[in-house]
Amino acid sequence: MRFFIFILPLVAAIPLKSIDKKYDLGIEDGKLKYVKFIEPSDTVDLSNLGLNTLDRYAFEYITNVKTLNLADNSLRNLPHFIFSNLTKLENLSLARNEIDNVENLFVGLENLNQLDISYNPISHLRQGHLFGLSKSTEILTEGNIFWSINTDVFANLFLKKESEKKDGYSSKIDDNERKSLTEASDRKVREIELIQENVIFQRYRRDIGSQLGENPRAKLCMTDDGVVTSVSGIDDNETLEGGCREVTFDRNKGQLELRGMIIKSFREGWYQIRSFPVSSIDLSDNEITEITKEVLNDLPMSVEYVNLAANRINHLWKDVIENRYLKRLNFKANSINNIESNSLNKTNLEGLYLADNQLDNLDFLHTLPSRLTQLILTSNQIVSINRGAFSSLKHLTYLNMGNNKITKLQNNAFEGQENLPVLILTRNRITEIEPKAFSDLKMLTTLYLYQNLISKLDRNTFTDLTKLQDLNLISNKFTIISEETFPLLPKSLMTLNLDGNEIKSLEKGSFVDAPRNSLSLNENQISYIDKGAFKLSNLHDLYLNNNSLTTIDGDSYQGLPRLRHLSLSGNQISNIEKGSCKNLASLHILDISDNPFQSLKNGALYGLTIDKGTFLYIYGNRLKSIQSGMFEDA
Repeated sequence: MRFFIFILPLVAAIPLKSIDKKYDLGIEDGKLKYVKFIEPSDTVDLSNLGLNTLDRYAFEYITNVKTLNLADNSLRNLPHFIFSNLTKLENLSLARNEIDNVENLFVGLENLNQLDISYNPISHLRQGHLFGLSKSTEILTEGNIFWSINTDVFANLFLKKESEKKDGYSSKIDDNERKSLTEASDRKVREIELIQENVIFQRYRRDIGSQLGENPRAKLCMTDDGVVTSVSGIDDNETLEGGCREVTFDRNKGQLELRGMIIKSFREGWYQIRSFPVSSIDLSDNEITEITKEVLNDLPMSVEYVNLAANRINHLWKDVIENRYLKRLNFKANSINNIESNSLNKTNLEGLYLADNQLDNLDFLHTLPSRLTQLILTSNQIVSINRGAFSSLKHLTYLNMGNNKITKLQNNAFEGQENLPVLILTRNRITEIEPKAFSDLKMLTTLYLYQNLISKLDRNTFTDLTKLQDLNLISNKFTIISEETFPLLPKSLMTLNLDGNEIKSLEKGSFVDAPRNSLSLNENQISYIDKGAFKLSNLHDLYLNNNSLTTIDGDSYQGLPRLRHLSLSGNQISNIEKGSCKNLASLHILDISDNPFQSLKNGALYGLTIDKGTFLYIYGNRLKSIQSGMFEDA
């Protein structure tokens, strides 16, 4: 016969808590197994015992307790419904633990007066997480790292099966809201440029893959003083001669890489590749000082793009470049201060990139190829745009003149540009725009004027732009927005960005009918929004972050029946009174983060819709307490 000996773990008694002889504790490896009264009591103090978890039935012997203190332990994941049989509980402290999720913990606690969940790593209170608490329950929350609270946090989760994500909105905060004012705009400009470049590329793209051998190779031969004598293919088993080196050919792009080779000039007939087609040549970051006939004129029809960025070119001479096959030329980051008339008229260019040069006038434009679609003139020294300067370029789809020294836009400055959809005039010194400056831009959809010095615009500045969808006026000098001081906006406008101005107030009638989707007024000095400032029946998103608002005035947000996202973070809101959200029933997201209010009392956020679970963002606050009826008419 075999005997088995089972060694059972000891149930440790805790001397500090058993001295008073009021209750007996069963604790095993940091887990509370049970609590039993030795003497009748309505208070149980289990604080500072090193507890890390609770048995599902730990409290089945103390169902009449009124005060339960579990503070200063290491509790993390508590069993669902752990407190549900403590129906007489009035005070519950879970402060200073490691609890990050409170779902299904408080069902049945209708008599709870105070719940302390302070100093826990709780970041989100989701749908139904606080179900079971009554309107009279005060919830202490100091020292948490709250990011969001759902308006249906007190709702019965078991009667609702909706997802936490509604209509495409999630609890994740948009990173763009924490970026610099112009970073997102700069990125969008670059995205537009890339799209435009790709349109040209795709238009003339050839399927060269079928014409390439298994491993096409090329060599560059040049003299010691930087003169290219030849670029040609390499035959199998060929030995490279002195002064020659193998160069990279990117077969996916069809691009020949000659970047950073200390090239200064070219001999006639230098391009000798005949064994495989090349669609683009990268000659950037060399020491080329002049475009001579040898550089571009003998390139084959397969080459549609040449990159000459970051060289030392300072002049483009007339009657030198003659190549009808080229579609794009990049002269970015040279030192070009003069482009002679007829310097590019013997090409069929569609993309010309002249950013980061020293051009101070636009006299050369009238002899550019008429089929040009993309023209980039950013970061030059251009001071003015004469009427009709672009009149010969009737096919432009993208014009970027950012970061120049333009101070004024005259009437009809863009005469002849009836088909232009994108105009970028950012980072200039514009103080005045005459009423008819944009009158010819009938097809314009995107207009960026950020980082200028504009403080006032004529009421009719934008009225001719009937296709305009995106208007960016970030970092200008506007101070007041009213019917008298701000221009009429076309009803086609979807997005308006006025971040980083000096706006102090929004008067009645500031925004009527447009924009239709998004209005951004971050980083201003707005302290007052008049009733009737907004009459935007279709607006979805309104951003008022980092202003000087001290309260949420429900009357300020009349006229926004379809508003889904209101962002008020980084203001000076110190108190939220009942009625603040009376016109905000349509919201999916209300962001009141980084404000100094410390409590949310019953009725404070009444008006937000509970059933659909609006997200309330409160990250960066010092919220000390909330009440269970904060979303109700209490």
